[in-house]
Amino acid sequence: MAGSLTAHDRHVLTALSAGASSLSFVGSGFIVLCYVLFKELRKFSFKLVFYLALSDMLCSFFSMVGDPSKGFFCYAQGYTTHFFCVASFLWTTTIAFTLHRTVVRHKTDVEDLEAMFHLYVWVHFITFYMPLWGAILYNGFTYFQVIRMLNNATRMAVGMSERPYQLDARADMKAVNRWGYYPLILIGSWAFGTINRIHDFIEPGHKIFWLSVLDVGTASLMVIPMTID
Repeated sequence: MAGSLTAHDRHVLTALSAGASSLSFVGSGFIVLCYVLFKELRKFSFKLVFYLALSDMLCSFFSMVGDPSKGFFCYAQGYTTHFFCVASFLWTTTIAFTLHRTVVRHKTDVEDLEAMFHLYVWVHFITFYMPLWGAILYNGFTYFQVIRMLNNATRMAVGMSERPYQLDARADMKAVNRWGYYPLILIGSWAFGTINRIHDFIEPGHKIFWLSVLDVGTASLMVIPMTID
């Protein structure tokens, strides 16, 4: 169905956004709570996941409390939601960078870069889809290099018949495979939103309701797959 959205359509989209944001808030809040309660999780690698979940939790919170029908609150909701959404997927690039620097480049100084990570994430330009798809492309390229490096290490270990190295490589591969879902999660969460914005740009006077439903329904659920491990 194409055309301007009716009041009922907007009500459905608002309810869907609130529901999806609530699920995302619970999922990201669970990750934040685990990090706070369990000291053994406070390693640098999980700290980056904590920052990602915290950003997503704040994004979800402001999505739930904002009221688009009121002028000031509409702008406040839009800005804060936008800010923390951008921050959440920029944190995924710091995870990709950390993996690449430790696995491919064999560097051990990533913890010293935490301050730079914060500067990079929190002081971002007021844009959205450019850093989003930049993050997706960077993550995909980085994970490809990391996985290729670990595959080569595994084959070398098998060739040398050194079982300890085989076990280490397989453990690293398992961790990278789990983290490697992040680029796919980003794509799944924001593909429909990107398509919807392109359509709005081409035909600004015609909304597609089902595309708006997919946009709103998937954009708020980025953190949910991360809670399933």
